[in-house]
Amino acid sequence: MARFDRLIPPGGEGKITLSVNLAGYRGKVTKGATVYCNDPQNPRVSLALSAKVVPLIDVRPGDTVVFRGPAAQIKPQAVELESSKGPMHIVRVENGLEKVVRTRVETLAEGKRYRVVLENLAEQGSYSGYVRLLTDHPQKPEVLLSVRGMVEGPIGIRPTSLLVGKTSGTPEIRVGRVLVVHHGGTAFRITKLDYDAQLLEVTAKPQEGLSAYVLDVAAKLEAVPLGTRKLTALKVQTDLRPEDRLEVQVVVVHQ
Repeated sequence: MARFDRLIPPGGEGKITLSVNLAGYRGKVTKGATVYCNDPQNPRVSLALSAKVVPLIDVRPGDTVVFRGPAAQIKPQAVELESSKGPMHIVRVENGLEKVVRTRVETLAEGKRYRVVLENLAEQGSYSGYVRLLTDHPQKPEVLLSVRGMVEGPIGIRPTSLLVGKTSGTPEIRVGRVLVVHHGGTAFRITKLDYDAQLLEVTAKPQEGLSAYVLDVAAKLEAVPLGTRKLTALKVQTDLRPEDRLEVQVVVVHQ
């Protein structure tokens, strides 16, 4: 935001006041502004502003926590909070994801520095939400942590989205490949592949040890008018986890 004197008499002085919203910034910040005037010799002047932003409560490594991968392999993550101005205590934790995320607070330096440990509890599925840390700091009464999880069960499938078919500018027809794997190395069988047979052709190839399958996914372009795309899904069922429906979103393109 800028405030300035619009009219400056010959030989006089004017004032330009610039204010910068530094919410969400940390560390060194550089901003710029350009002043335009009717001075024929200096019609444009550039101004530079620089600052070092020290948050009242520093959150390291950041205020976003992401859990991703097989449930058995996801490790707890820690976030450290340190007050840069005055004493601070974490007085309460409000966990909006208490069914899938466990939290605990560890004191590293009383009134100064704390560690918040977050642990994934979900066995499978995706979630997102917030953990709110309430403090007694008079200028920073709360710190909000954004938490997301993308958790695979014992049998995982990747990728979870594919693009197959023919795209403009490329002569090749694009074929997709999907890996279905048991993270513990246990042998299993694919008992059902559910997909639109008018749009897709899917071939399952068991890998050595039968703890994984590769699915080759090809488009049947005769069912997709030129210049269009269609969205469909490939669903996989196994004998070890028949209740789970592993799913891949497939975009069939014909351009």
